[in-house]
Amino acid sequence: MIAAYDLDEMVDLLALNRPLHGPAGRGMTGKVATLPLREAVAVVVEEWADDKFRQLSAVIVRPSGPAIRGFEEIRDLYAKAEAAPAS
Repeated sequence: MIAAYDLDEMVDLLALNRPLHGPAGRGMTGKVATLPLREAVAVVVEEWADDKFRQLSAVIVRPSGPAIRGFEEIRDLYAKAEAAPAS
């Protein structure tokens, strides 16, 4: 179940780097941008649509609660953001 999120809350969008050969590159994350939650979920669903690895490796870090790590949850939030009027 999805908690109530503030779609205008500023969040950090992170992406896990593609796995590299050897242990040096595993688990590394890179900050992509700081955006309102509404825009961060749109980036993952719309702009990363052709890169399934990147979609599945998206992490949204928000100051008000736990990070959003699952693509299912991001996709559900995207649907809610599309239905809700922008403030």
